[in-house]
Amino acid sequence: MRVAVVAIASVALLAGGAAAFSPRSAVAPRTTTAARTPSPLAYSPDFEDDDFDLTSSANKPRTSFGAEAVPEEQRPANEYLDLIRQPLFGWADETRGTKGLAIRLGAVYAAFGVLICYPIAGATYTQSGYELNKLAAANFGAVSVVLVLLIRLYSGWGYVGSRLKSKVIEYEESGWYDGDIEFKTEAEKARDLFLYRQDVRPVEDRLKGFSAAVAALWIASIVGLNVASSVNPIFNEYDPDMLKTLQYDEKMANKAAEKSSGRPTYCDNRYYRAVANGGQGC
Repeated sequence: MRVAVVAIASVALLAGGAAAFSPRSAVAPRTTTAARTPSPLAYSPDFEDDDFDLTSSANKPRTSFGAEAVPEEQRPANEYLDLIRQPLFGWADETRGTKGLAIRLGAVYAAFGVLICYPIAGATYTQSGYELNKLAAANFGAVSVVLVLLIRLYSGWGYVGSRLKSKVIEYEESGWYDGDIEFKTEAEKARDLFLYRQDVRPVEDRLKGFSAAVAALWIASIVGLNVASSVNPIFNEYDPDMLKTLQYDEKMANKAAEKSSGRPTYCDNRYYRAVANGGQGC
């Protein structure tokens, strides 16, 4: 019963104001049996739980009351309602939870790693014997994408959270040059603080945990890439020192020519082909 009251209170505060809502009215018995359609901007105690899906963002109101002097899209409660409808930001909300966020981040990692990062690594390390380098480079790239995505998600939720916690609303009337502030009423402060504690703070904590874990994986991927780069075949054509050695070591130069079938060693390296004026002799 307490969970139902809290869920109903969240919608009532968004739509009608804190002053018009009381827990007693939330649990009052139905007074009519006529079929009614719930409004996205208001909630009535006559609705049953099955009639109003509180877990669906489609049924949440698009705007809320208060701060009439502030442009509608700059009111903190409306910014929160807009945020949860934006692409990607809903991945971290309470409806999807920790498991839902982990699945989506894993899908991003796999998609970028397989479809983008590994092909780029394969175009960089074209010779055989560099499979470990390819995997390490692709892993580093995919983890970097996930980390950047988490930072973006946290910045958005953190901004909305700070706006909900604040006792004043900073806004721009028509541009950056005419900013102003509006003090929240007691009803607005109660509603915004309720939204923050119920819906935003758990998301911030979740994103902090994921960001710390992925940051640790990112550092580990850097170490792994460095280790993989140090484990190379005897003839490492990607090592600048090796290329300098070929200039005066005839024996090593002959081995390099044999390995490359008589082609210049820079032919399979994009960087050194560019240094050699586009790959002359390849």
